[in-house]
Amino acid sequence: MNKLTQKHLLYGVQTFEIIDDEITVTVKGWFKPPEQQQVVLAMLNPEPVVNDGRLEFHSRVKCGPLLSLYINKPNAALFNAFVDVVKKKAQAEYDAFAGLTDS
Repeated sequence: MNKLTQKHLLYGVQTFEIIDDEITVTVKGWFKPPEQQQVVLAMLNPEPVVNDGRLEFHSRVKCGPLLSLYINKPNAALFNAFVDVVKKKAQAEYDAFAGLTDS
């Protein structure tokens, strides 16, 4: 599972898509134009933190969250499958970056 779309009644729609070694995040508010950013997977700490109804992936080098997902949206199965992929890919990309994998 490489894509997750989450809707929130007040904040709009956010889509996370894993493409190669990064995650593209698109946020579209109900009355705002879409905003897009890319997050390199190697920068993510693969152990997320629960904070105020969200699951946050923080940076390995900064304190703040780089990804913030609504917990169990659109449903628990899709959410958990996507989170598992992000965890595994973040660890694998970091290991490759740090030279911790066999080539």
